[in-house]
Amino acid sequence: MPKMKSKRSAVKRFRFTANGEVKKWNQNTSHLSHNKTHKLIRHNRKARYLKPTQTKIVRQLISK
Repeated sequence: MPKMKSKRSAVKRFRFTANGEVKKWNQNTSHLSHNKTHKLIRHNRKARYLKPTQTKIVRQLISK
């Protein structure tokens, strides 16, 4: 039986911290920034951490 492959899109979008949290980067940052407010651009520079319920789902997608 072949190996179970992880979802490559999830591997590229999420990273695990040392504490087991899932870190993700924000959307709406790549282009067309002249239409976006400075506040939105500024707040989207930092990464976010997923909630524990979403962490379980991401863990299943990555660890196959």
